[in-house]
Amino acid sequence: MKNQIAIILSLGMVISSIIIGIFFYETKKQVNTVRVVGYSSGEYDSDVLIWNITLAANSGPSNLSNGYQSLNNDIKKIRIFLDKKGLDTKELSIKPSWNYANYNRDGVITGHIFEQTVSLTLKQPSKFNEVEELATDMTELIATGVSLKNSIIEYYISALPEVKKEIISEATKDARERALQVASTTNTKLGKILNGRVGVFQITEPLSTEVQSYGIYNTHTKKKQISVTINCEFELK
Repeated sequence: MKNQIAIILSLGMVISSIIIGIFFYETKKQVNTVRVVGYSSGEYDSDVLIWNITLAANSGPSNLSNGYQSLNNDIKKIRIFLDKKGLDTKELSIKPSWNYANYNRDGVITGHIFEQTVSLTLKQPSKFNEVEELATDMTELIATGVSLKNSIIEYYISALPEVKKEIISEATKDARERALQVASTTNTKLGKILNGRVGVFQITEPLSTEVQSYGIYNTHTKKKQISVTINCEFELK
């Protein structure tokens, strides 16, 4: 009985050693790979416009309420103005106001300056030109008595997450084509992708060569060029 147990234990140790040896060999076995960089770029039209209007008001050193009241009156004027232009004021976003003091040479407060930004979000590309004209020539809005500081338009793509997926897919295809070219010159076959790392997105104006390590999102151009790179490693058989 003892001899049988000893034999079984010995066989178990032998089998375990074989399994461990095979595992060690497989993990240490050299795998031929190729690393390539894929690239994809495309032009897309923005379908969201945001018109940012910054208002300014002044008040004396002790009557801050006048400054806030002036801003509130200007916002009412903007609502009326946009309604007359057929623009939906439900999409109007009013950001919190802020103020800072003015001082004379003796360090005494002589008054306060108030600022507040009102943003109109427009999701109708057919009306973009109309808003662009209003934002470029502010004569009509200023004529209503609004105290304007600046006017800025920003453009966005609502389906950007889906667009990014599409571009990554195209960049991956480009990487595979590059890897196939390498494989064909080395008389090997291209295997599966082992890993891939997507770079940052560069969203710029068309034909731009600007690149930033942390990525770019240019909101000032209506038509955008979106590009990305992907570093891939493929197995060579």
